[in-house]
Amino acid sequence: MLRITGFEGGNGKLATVPPKTPQARPRVGRARAFARSWERAERGRGVYWEFPRMSASLPIPTKKLTASDLLLRGFFHDRIIPPLSSASLAPAIPDLLTFAAQDFREVNGRRIPNVTSRCSRHSVPKQKLSRRILAMPNPRNQALLALEVEANWDDLLKRCQLSDISLTTPTTIGKRAVQGEIDRRSEASARAERSVGQRYVLHADIARFYPSIYTHSIPWAIHGKTKARADGKNALYGNRLDLLIRSTQDKQTGGIPVGPDTSFLLAEVIASSIDYRLESAVGNLKGTRYIDDYHLYFPSRANAEQTLAELHRIAGEFELEINGLKTQIEELPEPIDPYWKTQLRIVTIYESDHATSLKAIFDRAAELARDFPRDSVFTYLVKKLETALDRVKLQEKEWEALDTLLLRVAVAEPGALPFILRIFELHERNPVGLKEALESICLHHASLQQSSEIAWALWIAKRLSISLSGEVSNAIETVDDDIVALVALELYSIGRLPHPQHGFDLWAHYMSPEHLYSDHWLLAYEALEQRWLPSQDGRDYIAGDAYFGLLKKFNVKFYDTSADVEEPDSGYNDEDENDKDEDEELSETEEISVFDSDNSLFPDVSPEPPASVPPPGRIEDI
Repeated sequence: MLRITGFEGGNGKLATVPPKTPQARPRVGRARAFARSWERAERGRGVYWEFPRMSASLPIPTKKLTASDLLLRGFFHDRIIPPLSSASLAPAIPDLLTFAAQDFREVNGRRIPNVTSRCSRHSVPKQKLSRRILAMPNPRNQALLALEVEANWDDLLKRCQLSDISLTTPTTIGKRAVQGEIDRRSEASARAERSVGQRYVLHADIARFYPSIYTHSIPWAIHGKTKARADGKNALYGNRLDLLIRSTQDKQTGGIPVGPDTSFLLAEVIASSIDYRLESAVGNLKGTRYIDDYHLYFPSRANAEQTLAELHRIAGEFELEINGLKTQIEELPEPIDPYWKTQLRIVTIYESDHATSLKAIFDRAAELARDFPRDSVFTYLVKKLETALDRVKLQEKEWEALDTLLLRVAVAEPGALPFILRIFELHERNPVGLKEALESICLHHASLQQSSEIAWALWIAKRLSISLSGEVSNAIETVDDDIVALVALELYSIGRLPHPQHGFDLWAHYMSPEHLYSDHWLLAYEALEQRWLPSQDGRDYIAGDAYFGLLKKFNVKFYDTSADVEEPDSGYNDEDENDKDEDEELSETEEISVFDSDNSLFPDVSPEPPASVPPPGRIEDI
């Protein structure tokens, strides 16, 4: 029998457990496959695990989630431009956490935070025609939340492990502080495996999951609704989590911030509680849930309909709704991947004519993009093309043709900009027409206040030393977004962006002490510390603030102006944006598929595995 060996409870003692016990969270069928990606992830962090590639005992490192991890590696979302980072908090962490532990006052027998704040917000494309608002919580209030999560990590993890269908059970093994144990690319194999022997699939998801979470439902999921409501003194840690997450968003109970790892963890606690109740109601449940996306399998349509009714009921108990537009019951077998992905994977690059092959690939993608207007077809193509170009040697004329194709994609689908930048930097390209494309992106999206596209265009201008016009400067100074403001101010400071017509008046308005706790805290702190904008009254309001003065003392910067910031490559997954690139070798053939590295239902490279878990305990009020 396969047995899994790991460090028990984070105390450094080796323990071996049978795979059917709760400690052996990875299914036996997955356990060996985890070894390879585990080893790679740990090596990337400077930790080396030595074990046979396919051994019967796998050492599973246990790492307790800490407040330091959450602040340093779980603060900014990966889809924000690379210079935004919380890494410079590191030397200040001991002092910041000491400050946070005392940053409360007592009111009617309850400890409440001394201050509340708002999240800085940043709009990114979700799918081609929809948006997602990312949130960057004020670090002062986020530190309080991080400490509470650290103190209760073991119990939070147990509650996430109540679900037998979740693919996003939290693990601390990866580049993020905490992330799901399975990435989206491996979801297909899990779905295929669990659908065997069934005749129908129920596909459903929770409507606007993070933005619609009622913060009071966090303690309901942990302690039960009756017990949580009876706790008037916040003696229960679930109620404290509710209070602290509200303190990051001006006391609002509607929604949780999209971006920080704390939100991923607390959302998983709620979703796992729904899963547990659903299985208790309908019996043996076969299928998967990835964050909020369900694929459940049944022998009959009647079983699927009964389960859907229960799912609606249980989600409603947490003030959540099932998305009716995406709910379907279909007869198996179902397509594992969307049609457009399957079609793109069969396109090849011919050694005899690279240029014609590349044009054919982009033409096929254009046809598919018209047929599937809500999907990011070109972004997927460029991500996969990035890997293929490592294996194909293009001549200069072929590169010029590809440059043109990529610039057309950049304007039509700016979600591909991070991957286009990587191609240009890796292959030392600075194509003719790049400035025109970047300016077109900035001018178009500034009028729509679509900040992510502008931020990435400005960041590319910095990385590739492109000077932009006064027309662009005048357009982007109207964009009410901290990240756009910071990258634009840096470009202005290095002479790549002219002075705008109104002199950055909108952003200058936020240079005052009250905005250190508003939804523009990032700009109010960073622009003054970087000396890009003066304070409104000429005084250093950062030095006068107890918390931000501490950041100033340790020279903390959230915007890294260095020239060698790397693009993010993390396991943090965000629906529809999760196709990872692999490094599988190709045999030398006359033709190369752009998608050979993702053309297998059961890929060789596995997701990063979960950490081993604490011993099972009593789960109350469920």
